[in-house]
Amino acid sequence: MKNGCDVCMPGHQGYTFIFENDQSPALLHPYFSEYGENQWQEVNNHMVWMDETIAFALLDYLEVHYNPEEIFIFPAKKSNPLENEANRQPLRSLNAYKEAGWIDNIIDQEQIQSHYQPIVRPENGSYAIIGHEMLSRGKAADGSTIAPFFLLEAARTRHRLFALDRACRIVSVKNAALIKDKLIFINFIPTAIYVPEHCLSTTIRLINEMGISPGNVVFEVVESDEVQDVDHLKRILNYYRKNGFKYALDDVGTGANDLKKLSYLEPDIVKLAREYSDGVSRDPKKRKVAASLLQVAAHTGSQPLAEGVEHKEDADYLADMGYELFQGYYFAKPQEQPLDSLPHTVNTNH
Repeated sequence: MKNGCDVCMPGHQGYTFIFENDQSPALLHPYFSEYGENQWQEVNNHMVWMDETIAFALLDYLEVHYNPEEIFIFPAKKSNPLENEANRQPLRSLNAYKEAGWIDNIIDQEQIQSHYQPIVRPENGSYAIIGHEMLSRGKAADGSTIAPFFLLEAARTRHRLFALDRACRIVSVKNAALIKDKLIFINFIPTAIYVPEHCLSTTIRLINEMGISPGNVVFEVVESDEVQDVDHLKRILNYYRKNGFKYALDDVGTGANDLKKLSYLEPDIVKLAREYSDGVSRDPKKRKVAASLLQVAAHTGSQPLAEGVEHKEDADYLADMGYELFQGYYFAKPQEQPLDSLPHTVNTNH
């Protein structure tokens, strides 16, 4: 595995297999003889360590000739084959890990493309594009596009969420050259960053090398994994701000935790979640959420942005409420090339 963050991410070198009840790894000895002694090691009568190559090669055999429900595995090094025994998992988890192997090539070869979705504000009876969110997509071997959900799930299975997050950030910065005179929204997964001074060093250096003004870069928190350590997130965001960048909170909606977190983190931009923007002009409950977010945003000095806006009546209603920035299909879908202007049919006339 390559490094996950910009500096370091430890990987494992193999797996220890546990054969429960009357099962024994002894039947595998003939297969082990084809490999070097450094690639496998018998731990005891019911446990054997194998490197990843052998483990993957034997998966089908184990499924057929053993009871796979009574075989468990955990990542380990040959020098310490019992180090992670408490984290053992069913054999089928290794099969899922193997099947998700395609993500390694996506990450290591940076087979990632950026789609640009405009961020707009009302201006002179219409809407002006003031920035773009960089949305990452995978590029499959056949040229097709891989949606973010599948990238994240595969990376999580392969324990490479850290590396995927870094690769997407780097590609986003490279592709931001086309719009570096406007705001650039770049997503990041906070649980993929351990020490911001290390994990973000390459990203920040690349931004500087490309001559992009830090004040035009908005790092957007993506909470695919809910952040448990809010103080750690705050340290990351403080590091961004210290280096001249802005930051945004995505998908903010109802709940005391959301609004309390917003007050504590004090983002430059706060995004009303799509589920509350879409249909807000007709739904009193959604209006209440939108209004609550505006109140907290005013208290923290954050600029309110409504994302997921798909209808003119919702855009008009939110603008009348006080929302300053907008994003959504009503304005433009994500594009392979950034738009310079919106269609003339998109306007602020009631």
